[in-house]
Amino acid sequence: MTTLLGAALVYVLARSSLTSSLDVTLRETASVAQGSIENRNGQWTFSAELTPTGDLSIELLSAAGKLLARAGQEEHDQALALHPGFMSTSEHRVLTLPLDGGLYLRVSRPSDTLVELLETLGRILSAGSVLMVVVACGAGYVLADRALRPVDAVARTAEGIARRGTYQERVPAASGHDEMARLTTTVNDMLDQLEGTIEREKGFARIAAHELRTPLTVLKGRLDLTLERPRDAADYHRALSAMQGRVDALVILSESLLALARTDAPLQLQPVELASSAAAVVETLDEVAHRAGQRVQLDLTESWVQAEPDGVNRALVNLLENALKYGTGDVLVRVSAGEVAVRSGGPGPDQTHWPRLLEPFERGAGTQGTAGSGLGLPLVAALARRWRAELLPQWEDGAFEVRLRFP
Repeated sequence: MTTLLGAALVYVLARSSLTSSLDVTLRETASVAQGSIENRNGQWTFSAELTPTGDLSIELLSAAGKLLARAGQEEHDQALALHPGFMSTSEHRVLTLPLDGGLYLRVSRPSDTLVELLETLGRILSAGSVLMVVVACGAGYVLADRALRPVDAVARTAEGIARRGTYQERVPAASGHDEMARLTTTVNDMLDQLEGTIEREKGFARIAAHELRTPLTVLKGRLDLTLERPRDAADYHRALSAMQGRVDALVILSESLLALARTDAPLQLQPVELASSAAAVVETLDEVAHRAGQRVQLDLTESWVQAEPDGVNRALVNLLENALKYGTGDVLVRVSAGEVAVRSGGPGPDQTHWPRLLEPFERGAGTQGTAGSGLGLPLVAALARRWRAELLPQWEDGAFEVRLRFP
């Protein structure tokens, strides 16, 4: 469309320019002819010096259109109406000027050369426009194919990865810093994250199956032992009571696994007041602290953060339970601006083991005799990542503190 409009514009400008050039010639000729008009014995004529060149025609007419004098070509149609100014006929370009005494001077020139030139130009522009459109379409196709070929390669590679499940593959990286390079980099980064997520899920599933297998095996063994021979009611009661503890541990383990799995769910942040959440959790675990011979002290300052209420409560429960299980003496729960901290006595875990303790089912040295699944701290770490918060340990002389700092 742009090419056709450009060709039309060129044609219009060329016609205007050529017509203007012809009009200038007619006007200059009329000016010369006007100075060459003579009246000899009552007869109007042009002086002998007026010799029009080429195919110019000069006529002197009366008001009635009667031819009084002529110079140059004699091809002009005298029946043409007298209208001052420029006009065009099928064969001529005409300039008519009114003179004193009711006379008219008419200068004309055949326009066939101009018409032929414009027709030739029109044909050239039309053919050129069609050719340019064809060339532009071909070039556009070639360029589009060349530009989209890497995209097609990325799509085929991604399709192959999805079909085969070989998430270790990567799309060919494009060189440079253009859009294609950014696309391949983004896709490969996404595949890196996908591979990491899948590997973590596979490892988590293997460890979870192993952790569930042991208590289930023990529970099945006790059931088989109980049912291998008839027993009285008291024996059955003792056996079922012992198995109830195992079932409770399995329920806690399953709930922790579900809570850890839900950390990949869509994020739904809302305002949460840390001080009231901490007070509610301490009240819930007050009996646990009392049985352990410990006290939980509170140092609360109102603090609002963007998080998830259930997740905040579970994180505080896990931190406080760990402090009561593995710490000594009283426990301090402190809430300040955008932060909650749980402080307990004792040396805390080995500093070199801290990164390992953030993985599911990992437990610190010397804690095998303490009830637990190894999911509490990893769940807190997963929730912190989910909220873009920080889980910060701090070791001091005779004390250990874990802080959950919100952005």
